[in-house]
Amino acid sequence: MAGRALHPLTPWAEMLRFHGVTDPSEAQEWLLRPWVAELELPEGTLEIDFDTATAHGLEPDALIDDDHTRCQEWAADLDRPAIVVPSAALPGTKNIVLFGPRVRSRYGLTPIDDALDVPCDPVAHLSVVVEDLLAHIRWRGTTHAGFETWRTGGDPALPPAVAVSRLP
Repeated sequence: MAGRALHPLTPWAEMLRFHGVTDPSEAQEWLLRPWVAELELPEGTLEIDFDTATAHGLEPDALIDDDHTRCQEWAADLDRPAIVVPSAALPGTKNIVLFGPRVRSRYGLTPIDDALDVPCDPVAHLSVVVEDLLAHIRWRGTTHAGFETWRTGGDPALPPAVAVSRLP
């Protein structure tokens, strides 16, 4: 199983959240190699969100819980090639979870096998995080703004806006 983000800021948010990197100066020390992939979602991909989770046998809050056990147990019996789920780290964005083996192929070339090949390439050698992103990350033990907005009947969370004028 491999996770992929549908928003360019989500990989940073997921990584910083996982490692508990909340200090801006420490965050600037972390480097990622950003990639872009051209992925056609396989037939049978399930998009699950807070509205549809219960219909698929999962409590909505499990999608963004700090403890992944409920989702992992649910997914163990899932017969789907992929799922699209809300990001626990960056409200307003989504992740793709691919099940089964995948092979990297060159970006821009037609895949030999759509079920196996993922055309992708790095877009930079190394990059640093956009500092403004730290204010939008949902840290472990804190409220997920997207879930709370959904729970109270508000509009869906939007992806964050970061100030490009403050790029390092």
